[in-house]
Amino acid sequence: MTTRKGTQRGPLMKARSKRKNSILLGSLIVSLCGLYTILQLDNLQNFQVCDEVKDHTELASSQADDQLIELGLTPREIVSMRNIRTNSHRKLHGRFLHITDIHPDRFYEENASIDNLCHPDNEQSKHQNNRGKDQLSSLAPRFGKAMSGCDAPVDLMEYTLKWINETLRDHIDFVIWTGDNIRHDNDRQIPRTESQIFEMNEIVSGKFRDIFENKRTADPRDFDIEIVPSLGNNDVFPHNMFSLGPTLQTREMFKIWDVFIPQEQRRWFDRGVTYLKEVIPGKLAVISINTLYLYKANPLVDNCNSKKEPGYQLLLWLGYTLEELRQRNMKVWLSGHVPPILKNFDKSCYDKFTLWTHEYRDIIVGGVYGHMNMDHFIPIDGEQARRDLETLEDETFWFDELNEKQKPLDIYNYAEAASEAHMMGAKPVNKVSYMTKVKEEYYETIQKELKLAYTQENIYDEEEEEITESDDSIDLLLGKKKKKKGNKRKKGRNPTKDEIYEKYSIVNIAGSVIPTFNPSFRIWEYNISGINEETSINQNYQPWDEFFADLEVKIDNELSSSDPNENSMNIMKGKKGGKKKPDKTIPRRKPSEYPLGPAYVEQLFSPTKFIEYYADLDQINKDYLSLLQDGKDKNRAADEAFKFQVEYTSDDKPYSMKSLLVKDFLNVAVELCDDSTEWTTFLDRAFISSGYSDD
Repeated sequence: MTTRKGTQRGPLMKARSKRKNSILLGSLIVSLCGLYTILQLDNLQNFQVCDEVKDHTELASSQADDQLIELGLTPREIVSMRNIRTNSHRKLHGRFLHITDIHPDRFYEENASIDNLCHPDNEQSKHQNNRGKDQLSSLAPRFGKAMSGCDAPVDLMEYTLKWINETLRDHIDFVIWTGDNIRHDNDRQIPRTESQIFEMNEIVSGKFRDIFENKRTADPRDFDIEIVPSLGNNDVFPHNMFSLGPTLQTREMFKIWDVFIPQEQRRWFDRGVTYLKEVIPGKLAVISINTLYLYKANPLVDNCNSKKEPGYQLLLWLGYTLEELRQRNMKVWLSGHVPPILKNFDKSCYDKFTLWTHEYRDIIVGGVYGHMNMDHFIPIDGEQARRDLETLEDETFWFDELNEKQKPLDIYNYAEAASEAHMMGAKPVNKVSYMTKVKEEYYETIQKELKLAYTQENIYDEEEEEITESDDSIDLLLGKKKKKKGNKRKKGRNPTKDEIYEKYSIVNIAGSVIPTFNPSFRIWEYNISGINEETSINQNYQPWDEFFADLEVKIDNELSSSDPNENSMNIMKGKKGGKKKPDKTIPRRKPSEYPLGPAYVEQLFSPTKFIEYYADLDQINKDYLSLLQDGKDKNRAADEAFKFQVEYTSDDKPYSMKSLLVKDFLNVAVELCDDSTEWTTFLDRAFISSGYSDD
């Protein structure tokens, strides 16, 4: 009802209006109460759902941790890391994979004769059906046979990578892959060809790319997990022989590895197949070194003294690159195929490379290599390398001052190295003898040094305790100074333990996928605590493309020098009466203001643990045949039978390593000398639990 203008409501109308308002207010109160009750019930349900989600999350997390523990991995918090280049984020687990020496052989044939390198033989095929059970042990099984001298069947490669993809891919940050992706050239009936080598390199590279690429983008260079490949001595034609580029082989390798190689380094890669890759941008890098230029079994290189030598040029590049990483406050892993030990490298190349490793110990985390198919480590002495370089006599490495001609290559040393390289593809022999030499030449040397240092430090401590105030007064009168701990070591005094630890670096030599013994690979864990904290990184450095463009000019200028003295080494006397010029392939001593790096002191990127995986081929092949007998098809039987398992971890007994600093490896070396039981275990692990012994 409307109210006319100027009229007033009567008492009845006011009462009705008041009652109506009261009803509306009451209804509103009831509604609000009901709504409140409903909301409370909903909240209660929501809380219950959140609790259920939380329970499921905790359960899933617990199950994930159990799976990691079963794989030998350490459960840890995943870190989200911002890429300073792209401003995107990625997850870091603090782990990487090192895999090497796959050697897939497309001519490997199941049930072929092992005596025929597991390759088919026409005569054998005619009589194959007549073989009895007693002859089965001489036939090639599907996944390969340890210690048989055969290369890896393609199935071994396929199922190894499949297992890594399904089991480990989502728990690692990057992959270091140190070469030899081709069969050995050991069958005269089926000689290798250059086209076969390129083709198999491309096949294996494609498999790595397919596993670790980012499938959420069309960019072929976008990887969830970065891959850093290195060139092996069997990845080239003929094997071991590789000259300075540009050549057909360097260009083909770039085409094959195009998506792995930073574009700004293409020109240098074309010259030397060596490059740097940031695996955690702005913080951690890996250098892939073409060790064939340092390898004494390569007949196309001589030493690392002449500017014309590929090894000399590689070391020039390495020196400038390490210094740039130092200025950027980055850390770096070194990687390559042939381990940098005196057994493998020319003496001048070994000394110089070892010295670079030593003088940049503030940034180098470690070095991982392949080639030798045995799981072991060798400590190399940087201070000894410097002494050897400084004391070499002119006639050891001399050059014709006009023609820069070198003395003829030591044919015996080359032949011995080439023979050993060839034996890498054969049935293993004298490997216990080799490991015994490692123990005698390296481990026992360290044992003597550390025991002498320990004895000396004890005597020194006792002498310090005996000094009295009167002794101090007498010393002052006589002009003598009291000795203090931490003072620079006097000439003639034996080094302390810490000085011994600091002068060494570790060459980590990996087991291989090829069944020289049992197939194996390794996961390394490293410290990522505090990786997102602000650091004193200099943001004013030039972009990498500009750095490498400038570096190429620097190297060309250095190599084009016509001064004959600059073609001599710093360690040589040079011309009589002439001024000695510095050899830029020999590093200066590490400046004292740079602290020790992740290999020596626990810090960001220090390695903390490794997990060695292996495939027990005897058991796998038995399980496979048993499943076939049960009626399962080949593919299903292979899926169920093939698996890798943890062989051991670095913190396993009997020689547990709490961390993986240089001092931990040296202390293990001493233990192995002192305890025969530990040495036996070490040998078993070196031969990948295959039961190998020298017969």
